[in-house]
Amino acid sequence: MNYTVSYLAYFTPIILTALVVILIIALRWFTHKERMGLIAQGVNPEDKQRTRKDYKVILAAGLVLALGGLALTIGLITLGIGPFLLWGLLPLFLGLALILVSFVLAPPKPKKQKADEVEQKTDVATEEVIEEEIGETFEAEEEEEQEVI
Repeated sequence: MNYTVSYLAYFTPIILTALVVILIIALRWFTHKERMGLIAQGVNPEDKQRTRKDYKVILAAGLVLALGGLALTIGLITLGIGPFLLWGLLPLFLGLALILVSFVLAPPKPKKQKADEVEQKTDVATEEVIEEEIGETFEAEEEEEQEVI
């Protein structure tokens, strides 16, 4: 079998995509296991949640590292293609990995309640109050009727 470099161009995107999918699944699995372990110990998992600020720090570090690696790679590529490009490619891909980790692990943004949902909740609460008042009125009338009889 004679493999050439052209096959690498076909398989690299497939392999990278598969690795990203495996990474995401593994991170979700470990998060689930950690959460279930905390619940089993009687600890509220909501207390252990990190804030969005923690992940912004990881994102900032990843951006600095990736852009520094990109600049180094661009500077070294002027010398030609060779193994010395690893000095620029390694920080570039480490920075990209930190950026990916910050996006994958960051908690979702808090969702804003729509005005319709708020109105529906107030309508339901108002209906419950009205039903309670009507029920109390009927009970008072029944007691009056019983006293008259």
